[in-house]
Amino acid sequence: MRWGTCLVAALVMTTVATANAQSVANTIAEFGLIGTWANDCTQPASSSNFLTVYAIKPSGEVSRTYYDQSGHVYNNYKITSAKRQAPDMLSYEQVWDFEGSPANIAGDRVRVLLNMADNKFQIVSSQGSDGSFFVKDRKYPGSGDESLWQSRCPEK
Repeated sequence: MRWGTCLVAALVMTTVATANAQSVANTIAEFGLIGTWANDCTQPASSSNFLTVYAIKPSGEVSRTYYDQSGHVYNNYKITSAKRQAPDMLSYEQVWDFEGSPANIAGDRVRVLLNMADNKFQIVSSQGSDGSFFVKDRKYPGSGDESLWQSRCPEK
């Protein structure tokens, strides 16, 4: 009887995880984020032209990967929750998805708020699990520069 209860519990947990992954994937896809984005799609990835790739994995999980050079992953996250805040606003939470240390000193979790307009998106806020901001009120706290708009790049 004990093994049966454990098996049922494991199946329920797997079903809940799968349903959550599908819900996140549906929300991200319906918002229009799946694909490759850059501030200049005609140029290769660089420190001033990050390529951002949102993808749905075969498991149903959603990944967000930044490339800072052609073929070089700067960081990679798994999106664990996503919610529409308005027709043009999406919030999501992402967790570090690499082996080894977190991406930075702000922790391994980041809460992000995006604004979508004219098939482009801009980061409105991006806050680490330690409370520090990468982007706040559409600006980078260190420089005061506005966060860049990224456009959808054509599929190759």
